[in-house]
Amino acid sequence: MDDNSKNSKRRNKFAGKEDISRETADNILSGQIYQLREISRMNDETANQVRESVNILCEKQISIDTNKFEQLSRNFINEMENKLRKVKQPSKGLKWYIVMWVITLASAFLAGYFIHEYREWKEKAMYWYQMYEETKPKK
Repeated sequence: MDDNSKNSKRRNKFAGKEDISRETADNILSGQIYQLREISRMNDETANQVRESVNILCEKQISIDTNKFEQLSRNFINEMENKLRKVKQPSKGLKWYIVMWVITLASAFLAGYFIHEYREWKEKAMYWYQMYEETKPKK
């Protein structure tokens, strides 16, 4: 029953209109077919005109000066390459951070080396001082 009630509530788009005769429908369809043929003929004419224009351009071989365009494109490419080079380079802050890290590392190694050398020198100095004390004439 639900299906029937839905169909009955649906609006009939042909309600209240007169029946169209077969002859009227044929006339309408033949008119539309004629219009479509006219549109098709106009499209064919336009396509032929475009084809002729292209053929004329090809025959005349009109030269186009592309020097300015080539120069602009080269300038654009060079500018983009320069910008890419700048982007690929590390920032100044990162460079300074790396330099300071290297300096700190080098100073730590040098400090360790000098401390080691000082201890060795001190040991040698103690040894030679003892040797001196042993060989020193007694009074």
